[in-house]
Amino acid sequence: MKYYEHFKNCINEKSTFLCIGIDPDPDKLPIKFGKNPDGVYQFAQEVINVTKDITPAYKFNLAFFELWGWKGWQILEKIISEMPDNVLLIGDAKRGDIGNSSRFYAKALFETLKFDAVTLSPYLGSDSIQPFIENESKGVFVLCVTSNPSGRELQEYGCGKPLYLKTADIVKNLNERKNLGLVLGATKPEQLLDVRKQYPDLPFLIPGIGKQGGSTESAVEVCRTCGLGLINVSRSVIFPGEGKFPDNVRYATKCYSNLFKI
Repeated sequence: MKYYEHFKNCINEKSTFLCIGIDPDPDKLPIKFGKNPDGVYQFAQEVINVTKDITPAYKFNLAFFELWGWKGWQILEKIISEMPDNVLLIGDAKRGDIGNSSRFYAKALFETLKFDAVTLSPYLGSDSIQPFIENESKGVFVLCVTSNPSGRELQEYGCGKPLYLKTADIVKNLNERKNLGLVLGATKPEQLLDVRKQYPDLPFLIPGIGKQGGSTESAVEVCRTCGLGLINVSRSVIFPGEGKFPDNVRYATKCYSNLFKI
């Protein structure tokens, strides 16, 4: 199946733009889980089991697995192998390299770990993106406007046209297979709405909702405009604070799912 079709089917089946970020910080795990790879696996497994019928997508931040070395990769492979087919699996790797390096990063993420999509940094230009989009069954979200404050130091730089719009231009021109999109932070709603206006057909992956305080209204608006997008929530879903785990995770997931209804 083509990436675009799989993406669309996942969202339509669950009728929400919600994406759950799997960021298993060992210092935040409920007390019943060990602060070790086994604890991380068991935690992620329980989170997924109580949310997989609600959310259309999961974003795995690789940093929280690479922390554990080869054991982290082992549990990540195991988690992904156990996932249902009707969810989009995103590897939040933020890779960005050229030549063989980029080609083998793509193989690692798409063939070994079997992610449906990955996040990439565009700083090395279009040839660093190309190896990730050759397979029309796999997709990419390119960093454009990130949710962190200091992202402005580079992303808004430029005489007349900021760098983030040049990034969007590159992505649009490469999107022949309809398997590219942009990462746009909800903490910067003006840029979020501006990019949507100029690039009405590109899917967005939108972080920054929840603990980071991003604009829910703007995020939902730009996803509905395109009909294809994801609004990522990590800590506010997997570590909701109040209530008993994992019931509190399911409750938070339902709340955000309803908030992000298509």
